[in-house]
Amino acid sequence: MDGFEKRRDDKKKAIIQTALDLFDQYGYEKVSMTDIAEKAHVSRASIYNFFDSKDNLRRIIIKDILDDSVEKVEKLLQEEGNFIEKIKKYIIIRTWYYGKHSLKFFFDTVESDSELRQYFDDFTTTHRQLLIEFIDKGKQSGVFLPDISNIAIEMYIDIFQTYFLQNMNKREIRDRLEFNPKLAEEINRLFLEGLINKRK
Repeated sequence: MDGFEKRRDDKKKAIIQTALDLFDQYGYEKVSMTDIAEKAHVSRASIYNFFDSKDNLRRIIIKDILDDSVEKVEKLLQEEGNFIEKIKKYIIIRTWYYGKHSLKFFFDTVESDSELRQYFDDFTTTHRQLLIEFIDKGKQSGVFLPDISNIAIEMYIDIFQTYFLQNMNKREIRDRLEFNPKLAEEINRLFLEGLINKRK
């Protein structure tokens, strides 16, 4: 990447991060492209050149968050080393968002955009497949119970995913998790510790 491309990429990342911070803080509807431009120290024209519209900027933010999560889990699956350490890294990947950004913004955005709804559904399917692969590697390493069938594991995953996907629009559940990475970590730990081979 040459100097021009790097500056362009840095500017795009700055716009995305600034927009996400402002949407978190004030809500999507209350933030204008002018607000984003001023805070990111770029021109409105630059934002439109990169993203076409405010709706598309919001869409790209959510897609980037989902894509980044998938890429990190895929990379983790290729890593060698202690599987207990890999479990810790997996939990960090799964919970980083809770301590930094608004769940309301995330789920309101997904629910209000049919393209993003489909993208999120595809992400959920992809992540489910990666999680099954991750658990399989844990079984091979002896950390997870080797005699638990994949059918049982898939049902176990579905129980958790169904609960969260059906309840994330409920304010009570969302408020408990909002900016609460410790609770999100505990839930992920409980999920994975149910598979731990305690006979080792």
